[in-house]
Amino acid sequence: MSDTILIRHEAPKGFQFISEEEYERFQAWQQAQRGIRTWKLKDLAKYKYGTKSTERASRYLTKHRHDLDIEQGGFIDYANTHNGWQIPAAEMMDYLLDHPD
Repeated sequence: MSDTILIRHEAPKGFQFISEEEYERFQAWQQAQRGIRTWKLKDLAKYKYGTKSTERASRYLTKHRHDLDIEQGGFIDYANTHNGWQIPAAEMMDYLLDHPD
């Protein structure tokens, strides 16, 4: 005979519990994103904010230009964005882990 213990735990603000299956799907998707060499702005928006709207992603790139601009030692060529963003996916994913705001 086994005992059952019920524990109530609330996720911290900004977090939520997900199923293991959903987590594994996300991990697979995230790994697939690393295989993509470059993102457009909409790809960054989908990865970071889960939306197709690019407004927040654009503001994020503007806010972090001093770190990301290739002329400042980063990996994004801000000078040539008139043809659309070319964002190295793997580098951006690593940067987002270190700069989540």
